Amino acid sequence: MIPGKNWILLLTAILVIPLLMSACDSVSDHIALGDTYANQGKLDNAITEYTRAIELTPKQAAPYYKRGTIYNKKGKYDLAIADLTKAIDRSPSAEMYNERAIAHGSIGQIKLALADLDEAIKLNPKLATAFSNRGAAYINIGEYDLAISDLSAAIGLDPYNANAYSNRGWAYFKVEYFESAINDFNSAIYLNPKLAIAYCNRGWVHYTKQKFDLALADFKKTLELTNDPTLKQAAEQGIEYIESKQRPNQ
Repeated sequence: MIPGKNWILLLTAILVIPLLMSACDSVSDHIALGDTYANQGKLDNAITEYTRAIELTPKQAAPYYKRGTIYNKKGKYDLAIADLTKAIDRSPSAEMYNERAIAHGSIGQIKLALADLDEAIKLNPKLATAFSNRGAAYINIGEYDLAISDLSAAIGLDPYNANAYSNRGWAYFKVEYFESAINDFNSAIYLNPKLAIAYCNRGWVHYTKQKFDLALADFKKTLELTNDPTLKQAAEQGIEYIESKQRPNQ
């Protein structure tokens, strides 16, 4: 055995192992792994990886933004707002403002949501989701004409946005443009046949126009598609109203 040779091999191994550990513990690795977990629906694992990335480089915006989006998905809106605010403070983007607006809107802070969406649209006037979300926020405060304008802009930018069609349909319904509302709900359902809210809201348009058979079918379809308690209550109420009426074909 040649003296010193094993020592050289051992020294090489000692040098390589920390390099491998460093490579596996880089910020980009944790972010990439977090993205993989997020795409797989493993949200808690994603949060863990983004947190590790933040611990390594607390001045970087991306892991705060990504963790904030996961907190939004989990309904932890206060945590989402905190993370997204940190991301914006570090490197603002339209997507960050849009995401924070979702959190604000989800806890009823509509004015703050609108302010964030205004900023998002200033930064990126072609961000369809920002127009769509601002349109939804305007619906929430009864500004239906503004909602229709924003949702039309969203559809122009992304004609496959089923939610934008559904929300614009509701805005049209509230200003009594019933045919336009039906057309939008039809488009939403064509794009996303499992969009329960589109069936429910179309059901209320049919009910208003006294097309009770069509309304009943839409309300029943809503109940097939959703476990959301608010939607279920709206659909069940519609069915109850229809069944209580004396219709000519009964």
